[in-house]
Amino acid sequence: MNDISFQQILYFRAAMRSTSFSAAAKLAYTTQSTISKEISALERVVGEPLFFRSKQGSFPTERAVALDIELTDIYDTVEHPLNDSAALSKDELRIGFCQSIDFLSAIPDFFDTLKEFEEKLNLKLVCRENSEILKAVLDGSLDMGFILSDTNPVNPNIKLHIAALSAPRVYFSCNCPLAQLDTPIPMDAFSRYPLITTKYLIEQDGYRMINLLPFTPAWIKIVDSYNDVLLHLATGRYITLLRPYVNLASNKNITGCDLPESYALKQGVSMIWRKDSKNPNLRALLSRLRLL
Repeated sequence: MNDISFQQILYFRAAMRSTSFSAAAKLAYTTQSTISKEISALERVVGEPLFFRSKQGSFPTERAVALDIELTDIYDTVEHPLNDSAALSKDELRIGFCQSIDFLSAIPDFFDTLKEFEEKLNLKLVCRENSEILKAVLDGSLDMGFILSDTNPVNPNIKLHIAALSAPRVYFSCNCPLAQLDTPIPMDAFSRYPLITTKYLIEQDGYRMINLLPFTPAWIKIVDSYNDVLLHLATGRYITLLRPYVNLASNKNITGCDLPESYALKQGVSMIWRKDSKNPNLRALLSRLRLL
């Protein structure tokens, strides 16, 4: 169970409550390909199929039904759809996470603190894109959010705290000849291979990330999500520049190396909340984190 990610739990729950992966994608506010990839990854963890796939839809196996029961307690604190802000109860605290973050690795101290509130509060955890987390915090449907620091919420109503900050690494496939070189790998060696980056970074930052690279890639492949980055890296000779807490290191098909200290661009995870929030539970949590 420890190998099952938060995101896989969300998508598995959506798939169990839908008749197809496309319907599950609508329920989980994501794409059908993302649902399919995450369910396949979950099946590898479990060691057997969880759904029968057909043109008529997706149907759970006996193991899926058993897993659904096993995850019941987790479902109580994991709720994917954002509730209407008017439904907030006095004992509820809703926290959103950008789905691109391997947040258990990025902010473990926060989850250690959150455990102190588990028995006292009705915790609701949701997973969204950066922009959706920011919007939900602003409209009050989330009390707190964690977003990638590339998104700079310049808004007078938002309070921001950097929760994690580090220099990114270059990751590459073990199929790439770079994997045969001794470390540290010279940066000019990376210029011979294609670079993968996400559409998000291109849309949000222009080519800022790429322009600041200490090497010029042979060519650039733009993909929709980090799932695609993982797929291409694991099967090809690509390289990519990603945050250390986007979880690639655990994949046996992927290796990486640190960028030189001269690469000055730091990246991180930002914690955000409304300055005028009236939720006493949020204030208690912030106080425990020494942010008040």
